[in-house]
Amino acid sequence: MMKQALILIISFFTIANVQAQIEKSIFAVVKISYNKPGETSVTGGICGSAFLIDDSTLITANHVLNSQNFSPNEGFNFVQYWLLSRDNNLIIPLSKDYIKSVEEIETSFIRLPEPVKCTLEVSKSTPIINDSVHNYGHILNMPITNAHWENNLLVIDEYNLNNSTSDRTGVIAEIKKVTIYADDVNLKNIEVIQPSFKANVGMSGGPLISNNEIIGMMSFGLPVDSDIKEIVFAISIDEILTKFN
Repeated sequence: MMKQALILIISFFTIANVQAQIEKSIFAVVKISYNKPGETSVTGGICGSAFLIDDSTLITANHVLNSQNFSPNEGFNFVQYWLLSRDNNLIIPLSKDYIKSVEEIETSFIRLPEPVKCTLEVSKSTPIINDSVHNYGHILNMPITNAHWENNLLVIDEYNLNNSTSDRTGVIAEIKKVTIYADDVNLKNIEVIQPSFKANVGMSGGPLISNNEIIGMMSFGLPVDSDIKEIVFAISIDEILTKFN
């Protein structure tokens, strides 16, 4: 009995450690709009998710963040974007110069000005129907708890993502090629992975993981006009890496 209990304790801490390491490479994408520097009236918050694929590159869904949508919310004059790491330890201010949009795979590549250690690995195996999968995502709220103005820019001092996570676990329900023409997603004969779980809007751009390795990036869901998506799809990581390479 003692040996069995010890094995269970070791397994629990191993799983917790793996998850903690994975979360170092996962980020919330945060957007803040304002009218003039120094004012306290700002709007925005989390608009999606992103994750590292190597020490210098993150990816997110193109409809979450691309070089064309670096614009403030309606009624505001200025905008800033940041990446906030899931372990509450890293703040990366973004410039549109960092971003390369690849609309045909619904992906934005973010080149970092300084390297960040990537703790995620891309799967070398082919995903299979009924494989277990997990997604790390976020909800659309304001995680910034303390900030100040400096040289006409808003600087984040503190944030907390503990109440902003929206993770899901399920299995692979389907793998197929799709062609979609919509307002913010246009795909032609691209391989997608459909997990069994529902999702919310802030999960877009997050990693779909199987056996602790990336197999896809969360992209779009149905119904289109609903905040809760009954059916969701991830772009296959193989499709993304083909364009990345």
